[in-house]
Amino acid sequence: MRLLAFTKPFGPLDPARLAETVASVGADGVDLVVREGQTVSPADPGGIAVVAAELERRGLSLDVVTTDLLDAGADAERIIAACGESGVPLMRVGFFRYDPAAGYRRQLEESRVALSRLAAVAARHGVRPAVQLHHGTIHPSASLALALAGDLEDVRFYADPGNQAKEGSEAWALNVDLLGDRMACMGVKNAAWRSTADGWVCEWQPFADGGVVPWPEIIPGLRARGYTGVLSLHVHYPAADPAAAVRRDIDHLRGLLG
Repeated sequence: MRLLAFTKPFGPLDPARLAETVASVGADGVDLVVREGQTVSPADPGGIAVVAAELERRGLSLDVVTTDLLDAGADAERIIAACGESGVPLMRVGFFRYDPAAGYRRQLEESRVALSRLAAVAARHGVRPAVQLHHGTIHPSASLALALAGDLEDVRFYADPGNQAKEGSEAWALNVDLLGDRMACMGVKNAAWRSTADGWVCEWQPFADGGVVPWPEIIPGLRARGYTGVLSLHVHYPAADPAAAVRRDIDHLRGLLG
């Protein structure tokens, strides 16, 4: 399994510095976040190719591009085309948020149509779209993500047990079994429940410090099931030195991989 550094904690580093930082933390490649305030913004997707080239010079790869795309359009066409031209195999789509006022069934129908349009654009450029399991959406679990994808066979899935801890959790083995060969990436992070004046909250914490997600069980379980996809290490907790935080967590993850 290859280990990717999710670039969100690094902010708007220029491509060369981003590649140098990723090399310094010991990752095999990158899960590049395309957002405002990051190395590559949606308004300038040409930066994807620049990042890919800088990574390649250092023996690293650009395996995943994470976007906020929720439908086809000019922005989607430019970003996905840039992914295809740079040889990026997987493009994570945005979050189809759950709105109780709209109702699940209506949202499922509308979101599936939008996802199908995105999938069509991705197919033209040789890129696979991926739906991440994420709290607060209509795809927080494997079963609901599969319902969203419907018969869109090109759609892949980005599992994330840490995200699921934020919304009641779900057996990781069940997720892996349901997603099968369509699971192309797994997000790696951990969290802990803490008591506050306003009640119990689930907060992100350093992966190396453990938490509610049983990663010492999940990692060998993935290997036993023959998973050969990528693991994307996420640092969402506050860190004075993001590179040091990512390095520490990646070292811990490599330890679990043995």
